[in-house]
Amino acid sequence: PQEKGSTFLQLGSSTEQQLQVIFEVLEEYEWTSFAVLTTLLPGHEAFVDYVELLTDSSFIGWENRGVLTLNLSDDPQGGRGLRRQLREVSAQIRLLYCSREEAEAIFRAARQAGLAGPGYVWFVVGTNLGGSEELPAE
Repeated sequence: PQEKGSTFLQLGSSTEQQLQVIFEVLEEYEWTSFAVLTTLLPGHEAFVDYVELLTDSSFIGWENRGVLTLNLSDDPQGGRGLRRQLREVSAQIRLLYCSREEAEAIFRAARQAGLAGPGYVWFVVGTNLGGSEELPAE
């Protein structure tokens, strides 16, 4: 008998769904102060708008310490300029919207700047973060 093939369908969660879950975690741990970091990845404006919508429509006293847009086109490997930009953010909780490739460069720079160890919590949001069989080195 010939076996029938199976179909595997993977559905990614939307940016809005990811942010709703993140804000539930932030609320649970009473982490009310955060900063928003984005790259120029398409959809970054909608990401920022949705963070504002979630915080403005909530009874929780969220403190958004600002939005920083990282431009990796001049510094794709996450060099000195990116490290300097990341140090400008005072919040220990960081919501990052970017692609997988950008995340690797950003976290490389964050480690070099001392911003990825204990005391820092990063939430990475994006529609194309998965899909690789191997974990990134950074």
